[in-house]
Amino acid sequence: MACFGKSNGGDVDPEAKKRSQEIDSELKSWAAEEKKIHKLLLLGPGESGKSTIFKQMRIIESGCMPEDQRKSYRYIVFANCISQMKAVVQAAEQLDIPMDNDDNKERAAKISKLPATGESWCHEVGTDIRMLWYDKGIQKTYEQRDAKYQLNDSAGYFFQSIDRFLLPEYVPNEQDVLRARVRSTGIEEAQFVHEDFKFTMMDVGGQRSERRKWIHCFDAVTAVIFCASLSEFDQRLREDETQNRMKETLLLFEDICNSPWFRNIAIILFLNKTDLFREKLQRVQFKDFYPEYAGPNEYKEVLDFIQKMYESRNTTPRRLYVHHTCAINTDNVTFVFKAVREKIMVEILDQIGIY
Repeated sequence: MACFGKSNGGDVDPEAKKRSQEIDSELKSWAAEEKKIHKLLLLGPGESGKSTIFKQMRIIESGCMPEDQRKSYRYIVFANCISQMKAVVQAAEQLDIPMDNDDNKERAAKISKLPATGESWCHEVGTDIRMLWYDKGIQKTYEQRDAKYQLNDSAGYFFQSIDRFLLPEYVPNEQDVLRARVRSTGIEEAQFVHEDFKFTMMDVGGQRSERRKWIHCFDAVTAVIFCASLSEFDQRLREDETQNRMKETLLLFEDICNSPWFRNIAIILFLNKTDLFREKLQRVQFKDFYPEYAGPNEYKEVLDFIQKMYESRNTTPRRLYVHHTCAINTDNVTFVFKAVREKIMVEILDQIGIY
């Protein structure tokens, strides 16, 4: 009886030998890919959560953020508190919303004159911000954020945490670091190892003025992770008050998704800020900004509509990988990135002919 892979005469079957050689070649290619450091590019507009994802990857890799790194954010947290209270105070004046009492009027006047830097912080400044935060006029002004004026997503979190920041021994925790906003300029790059997957992640500034730098990162990219904020549907660009943020993000995503630079690589879409999106739908009607939407103002239905808007911008035959993320939630980002890793590896296997 003839053995498998051999002809009746006992010789090796040429077809089987050829296929065996092809498999050996594919396995060598796979081994080379395993050793390769892959390049993941984080793209998206300003304030979409890209830099928060980048911080999360540092936390996930090390298991926690070391105290010395957290300490380095101390003055950034202070600057966030000052700059955002300045923004609320200025908005209250423009909206003609009065303070509760004369003491808070004086506090508001002092805060409005401070430089928005961490160096301006002292116990008196922190106390002034705390007292203003509980002022009914400031609360009324805060409720009109996004619709009437620009305010960082994390402002309320910092104002509510002000008592912690007033402690002399205060050291930022991981949530403080994740929520601290520093405008991204230039390109930040770091190497990570997640399980057996080695990769370089690059975070580039998302504001219009920063996007011209993106092309310098486009070479030899393994995958693009595009971050888009779900909660920006009622917001306007800081750079252009006439443009709706989500509409701008859709245009940007369309450009990236259909770019010849990324024709043969995986595009992964993070629909981010699910927590803020869920909260916002309780007080803002989505159809006021997207009248073509006819469904209920409920989380799942509006999320599905937004996802379809993004998916429709892809005119290539490639499949999009979509994830709903909350960048400040380490467990969520860990779970999502495991799925991302698997999808990237499937794309690589497909490219080298194994999958």
